[in-house]
Amino acid sequence: MQLSSRALLLLLVTAILIALCSFSSVWLGVSIVYMLVLVCFGTLDYLTSPLFGSVNLSRKMDSKFSLGAENVVSISITNSSRHLLRFRLKDDFPAEFRFDQVVHEFQVEAHSTYVLTYHLKPLRRGLYRFGDIHLRCLGVLELVSRQRRFSAEAEIKVYPNLLEVQKYELLVRRGMLHELGLKNSRRFGEGTELERLREYHPDDNYRRIDWKATSRHHKPIVREFETERSQEMVIMLDTGRLMALPIGDLIQLDYAINTALMTSYVCTLKGDKVGLLTFSDTVHQYVAPKPGKKQFLTMLEMLYDVQEQLVEPSFEYAFEYLASKRRKRALIILFTNIFDKESASALSGYMAQLAKHHLVVCVTLTDSNILALAQLSPRESKQVYQKVIAEKLLREKREALEVLVRRGVVTIDVPAHQLSMAVINKYLELKAKSRI
Repeated sequence: MQLSSRALLLLLVTAILIALCSFSSVWLGVSIVYMLVLVCFGTLDYLTSPLFGSVNLSRKMDSKFSLGAENVVSISITNSSRHLLRFRLKDDFPAEFRFDQVVHEFQVEAHSTYVLTYHLKPLRRGLYRFGDIHLRCLGVLELVSRQRRFSAEAEIKVYPNLLEVQKYELLVRRGMLHELGLKNSRRFGEGTELERLREYHPDDNYRRIDWKATSRHHKPIVREFETERSQEMVIMLDTGRLMALPIGDLIQLDYAINTALMTSYVCTLKGDKVGLLTFSDTVHQYVAPKPGKKQFLTMLEMLYDVQEQLVEPSFEYAFEYLASKRRKRALIILFTNIFDKESASALSGYMAQLAKHHLVVCVTLTDSNILALAQLSPRESKQVYQKVIAEKLLREKREALEVLVRRGVVTIDVPAHQLSMAVINKYLELKAKSRI
């Protein structure tokens, strides 16, 4: 039980009445009567509180939360009493989640339902537990508030970012992929699978003229092709110590996992086979390339609990393992972190061997904080020092990536917020060129 601000003000009147007793004993009787009336009304307000008889609530949320995204939690509060009620609510969500608000205040009209929504942002993957919901309600007279605990324990799994996958699927259905920053995923006129027939244009290759269709339509008609399906892609995920470096709220490994998941989903939609290999100083998990959404769900369960390892990655062991498993040509996308030419030189040797039989793409992240410091206009000596160091780091990384390019490796190095679209666009580009 808790007294409301209205009750405290009424108690203040009692103090004034007691103070007046020093002038006349009459005020003593008045103050006693006033106190008894106030206690009676307070007791009545407590006993008639509709919280335990006329109020119910329930929590609704997705069965899986997305890492680094704003996940919505909805709580429905039903007031079946005849009075407007004022509430304060606190949900026992996991302490590891970032929140926008802890205590929520609202009111619900008589015989109506109010839906409270708030957002939670998980910063680590894994299994978490929600506790009970605590609801405090003012009585009808608004003198006393009572509190009730609603049992609402639940477990929630935090997966890589599924919201981006859902957004992609929605935009696919609407034909609005350009809103995500995706380029045209097909290049007509390339590949071997017939896509459609259309009217001839002056810049078309005359070899693609379909003479039967031309005779039927009495004008030149050309064949357009799309790229082959059932090609293979393997995602290699470095989980070593350098992937544990933070960028904003997440570590680099989390950004890589989100992108790997999104890319594999697009790959399955395109009819291609996708596989996954995670490694640090040894290979932790491997799943051979397969088509379909079932394979995507398998990879999702694998990526859900992948954690960084504070060890140096063994690229030699990982590439030898993959070479022993994959003989057929495939697109290999490696997510890793490179800082200097020495580490790039060692990596390029292994990747060059792999590139003899496969198309290899190396994906790294640019730290947006370092970029901002490099573009800074310094106004004091400390900023000059920071700018010089940032420029040096960027230059060394650029030189390291050039080592890979000279060995025939495709490289991608972009800020975290551009990573998913950059990798997917590169996959679509290589697929359209039939290079896989």
